Formats: sequence, structure tokens, C-alpha cells
Amino acid sequence: MDEQNWGIVPCSNAIDISHERGLTKLELTSGQKMQVAALLHQLPSVVAAKEMPQFYTVEFPDGLTGKLMELKRGGLTTSVIGENGKIAGTASLHSLAPQAVAIGCFSAMSIASSQYFLKQINDDLKMIRLSLDKILEFLYGEMKAELMAEVSFVKYAYQNFSSIMEHTEQRAAIIESLHNSRKVAIKDIEFYIADLDATIKGKDCKDNNALGGKAFQISETLMLAMQLYGISSLLEVHYAQNYDSGYLKYVENDITAYIDKCEKRMLGSFSELKGAINNPKGILPKVKDKSERKKSDLEKRIDGFVEPLQSGEESEMRRSLRTGLNALTNAAEYYMTNDGTVYLKSM
Repeated sequence: MDEQNWGIVPCSNAIDISHERGLTKLELTSGQKMQVAALLHQLPSVVAAKEMPQFYTVEFPDGLTGKLMELKRGGLTTSVIGENGKIAGTASLHSLAPQAVAIGCFSAMSIASSQYFLKQINDDLKMIRLSLDKILEFLYGEMKAELMAEVSFVKYAYQNFSSIMEHTEQRAAIIESLHNSRKVAIKDIEFYIADLDATIKGKDCKDNNALGGKAFQISETLMLAMQLYGISSLLEVHYAQNYDSGYLKYVENDITAYIDKCEKRMLGSFSELKGAINNPKGILPKVKDKSERKKSDLEKRIDGFVEPLQSGEESEMRRSLRTGLNALTNAAEYYMTNDGTVYLKSM
């Protein structure tokens, strides 16, 4: 099977299935479980296959009853005739050729793996995984409804990934919508960055807390838009299953460069805010040793926001998205048990 870039190796020794050994149980849909079961049933034939028998199974869609249409010259089509004598739908043929069974199973496991990696990324993107009620607490302005709608859609696309991947037409519609989500995210990012800059430059330092509160509200909304941009770009790759190295490199560079630029612009705005609070009139402070002056809660909050951006290290958001893209091209190793349970080994 080397020319197919995959292989099956029987485990001669007992393996301890546990997280301590870097094995994660994959959550499979009913359709994926059927494909795994088919592979386990055909496993002796797959391992020893030299010729592929041309046998197929017929699968009727859920809720569809009837019989296959008969041809006058003999044989059957995949069109299903209902009780009224009219075509009620179409059945699907699944090859029982050992290699076809194996490839179908590995495709199912690949989709389940994508769902697993997407969950890890979703867990890292703290703003995106907030409940919609929590998001509504800080969203504001004319972009509020638009951003909320796109975040809600992306959550739907992420949570139903495995199911939608089994339906070609729905999958194509999702990819088109993800294009739109990405464009909306960029538009909203530019709007909120400009609003943050204008808010701080038009500062009224008579009420630092009000100014700081407004700046942090904008920054939370901005971070949500940035995470929407990243996850919609990543979801598009997973849905399209376009693993061309040049394309993936472009997507990685595009996400990394744009988020890096946004983070630097946020750093510049909050550094200016910090300077304005420390020295509102632009006069050198009388206290030479800054440690002698007790920082306000607002200054401490600004420091906590600014310091990670000043460190020069890759931000958590960029690292998470880059890892999610790299996972697409890394070799995957699966362990299957006799009962059809599948585990993914961390590489």
C-alpha cells in the first residue's frame, strides 16, 4: 500500500490504551463507525489483497423505502422506486474492494481527527468559545449584529463539522459562507482598530477609568473579530481538504502576518494609553523612581495586556492557528480495537 501513502500494521503486543501513552479516543459519527466496522470485517483481505473484487453494497438513505429500478435489458440502477411507482430517491453504492474499504475508513478517521484538532484550537481561542450571551456583554457599535451573526455561524460550522463533511452540497455551501465570514472579520477588525486608536487619541484624562474601560471593551471586540478571522480561515481549509503545500503555506503566512500586524497596532494604542495615564500633561514626573509610585488597578490591567505583546514571542492565538494548519500535513497514526474504537496517537 506504499504508493497510497498509508499502511496497516497489526499490533503484535498488547497496548495500554490511555492518555498517558499519548492516545486520544476519537468521537465517531454513526457513518464513520460503519466504515471502521467495514474495514475490521475486511481486514484479512485488505492486508493480503492482490486483486480487488468488484463487489458493492447498496445503502438506502434514512427514511427512503422502495426498490431499485429495473432496466429492460436486465440489471438494476441506483434509482429507488416508491410505492406510487415514481422515483423516490437514489441509493448509493459502496465498493467492497479491500483497498476501497481501507481508504474509506481512513478518510472517516481523518475527518474525525480534524474535528479533534478543531476542538483544541477552539479551546485555545477564548473569545470565540464564549457563550453568545457573554459575547453580547461587550459587543457594541454598528458592527455588533454583523459580527454576532458570523460568530454564531462559525460555531455552527465547527460543532457540526463531522456531520456536514458527509454531505457534499451542504459542505460546498459552508465553504462559501466561510469565505464571507473571513471578509466580514477583516472589515470589522479594521473598524475596531481605527475606533481604538481614535478613542485613545481623543482621550479625556479627567476620567482615566472610563477611558480605560472603553479601550478594553473595544479590545475584547477586536480580539473576537481577530479570532473569527483565524478560525474561519482554518475551517475553510479543513472543509475543502486542500492539503497542497503551497496553499497551506500561503494561508499560514497570511494568518500569521495579519494577526501580528493587528497585535502590534493594539500594542501601540495601549502603550499610548499607558503613557497618557502616567503623564497626562506631558510633563516629566517629579518622582524619578517609578517604583515609588503605587500603580492603579487600571495601570496594572494595562500592563497585563501589554506585556505579552511586548515579549517578542509568538502569541497564543498565532501559535494555536499555526499548529492547527501544521496538523493537516503531519503523519497520523491510529490504533483500532476489535470493537471499532479508534484512537489517535499524538505525534
